[in-house]
Amino acid sequence: MQELLSEGYARVEIKEMMQMSYHTIRRYASGEPYKLCRINKAKMKRLNNESYREDIVSYLQKNMTFREICARITVAGYNGKQSQCNSYCHELIDELSLSYNPRRNSAWVAMNPTAPKPKFHSVSFSDVFDYIWSDKELDVSDVVYIINKYPYVFDIIDCVRDFRNIFIQKNPVLLKQFIFIYSVCDIKPLKSFASGLLMDFDAVCNAVSSDLSNGFVEGINNKIKVIKRTMYGRAKIDLLRIKVLHCL
Repeated sequence: MQELLSEGYARVEIKEMMQMSYHTIRRYASGEPYKLCRINKAKMKRLNNESYREDIVSYLQKNMTFREICARITVAGYNGKQSQCNSYCHELIDELSLSYNPRRNSAWVAMNPTAPKPKFHSVSFSDVFDYIWSDKELDVSDVVYIINKYPYVFDIIDCVRDFRNIFIQKNPVLLKQFIFIYSVCDIKPLKSFASGLLMDFDAVCNAVSSDLSNGFVEGINNKIKVIKRTMYGRAKIDLLRIKVLHCL
């Protein structure tokens, strides 16, 4: 292993070539090989991995990870370590020519890297949002799938259209009806939204019935706050006043 490191091999390559862990590579990367490889036979314990050979082979055929295999045979009485179990599993894979692949997908099903990737159709969050907010056209199959999985989407669409209609007609009576209907809605976010409108009813009612807006004032306030933050710790009110008047 030290010779391979001196020749410029990467540790990941050495790990695959010699079937050892990164911990082992770090441990023996430096030092005198003779001293590192000395074994105290008095303290050595005889591994009983052969007693679990058939079990390990069956686990490998099920594409279980080495960690899972080691955990199971340890419960059954295995007296070795994780690295020793890994080495023994590699030996069995080479000896029996097993097609071992521990990679799993999100459903925890073993994946075959050589198999062609399945083609699938998906609907993104932005598509659903545009369908609800902007009446974007979707395939009938996608709409059926969305409605079957999330049946409250229709209620959200009705809420969006009702609230938009309030501002189109500029009718405060529709606002009162909206709050009355959705304050007892089964969908908690819509119920909370209606309750918030009721708490600030006068301001919302003015926004519905009047063409006037404080958006310009709020924009100026935001611009002043940005200027103030860029000057933090460097100047006081006099320079701030000059910069604000210059920018405005």
